Amino acid sequence: MMKLGGFGRIADYDNIKQSGFDYAELDVPEIEELSEKEFQAFCDKVHKDAFPVLTGARALPIADPWFFTDRFSMMEYKGYLERACHRANLIGMKKIILGNGKARSLIDENSMGMENRFIDFLRMFSEIAWKHELEVILEPLGPKYSNYINTLPEAVRIIHEVNMPNLFTMADLRHLYWSKESLEDIATYVEYVHHIHVDYPKAYPERPFPTVEDDFDYTELLNVLKKSGYQGTLTIEADIPEDWKRAYADTVKVLNDVL
Repeated sequence: MMKLGGFGRIADYDNIKQSGFDYAELDVPEIEELSEKEFQAFCDKVHKDAFPVLTGARALPIADPWFFTDRFSMMEYKGYLERACHRANLIGMKKIILGNGKARSLIDENSMGMENRFIDFLRMFSEIAWKHELEVILEPLGPKYSNYINTLPEAVRIIHEVNMPNLFTMADLRHLYWSKESLEDIATYVEYVHHIHVDYPKAYPERPFPTVEDDFDYTELLNVLKKSGYQGTLTIEADIPEDWKRAYADTVKVLNDVL
């Protein structure tokens, strides 16, 4: 059965839980930068509340081009990834998403000649995650968010290059829409798809929760999800709502056929 998650920061954890979601998707750098005392308190709370944090967003704390610049260093974030994955495992997380569109942006026509550095880094990340029983989820991003790895076939190509058993991809409705990618790719590549993101995809940069009143027909997405047999995690990756319970209720009305 598909699990429905809410996306937010640590401060949103209680609201996500109380709204009715099955799990929370939280920011990985925020968890990594907690003091040991703060992390232990939050970790204890998650286990006591029995409300899981199954997925982690924004694997790296990088908001500027990095992989294809002179500043890139393979080892710069190794220690960070070790700490982040260790904490993710302790908290009960199962998947960490590598989006970080700006960090992986191609700089010029020579950038693709340096693709091996991204592949090597992703292999290192996957090896660290493997030790901590985590999956790494490589997220295809639409052209408004990155100019590298925009579609599921492109992500699957990288997965084959990295060749790690815990590296998968995901489908984000927003990025499928902006990349003009067929939703049928979800079914075509479902063996590689280990996570889903949904929001109302036509707005930018705002990310509203989906509602049945939207001027977007979610029927094709629902049909493809049913056709594919996908039964994993699905997070509503939207802006923090004013009313979490209403946002949850609106979402369930849209996705009811696959939940």
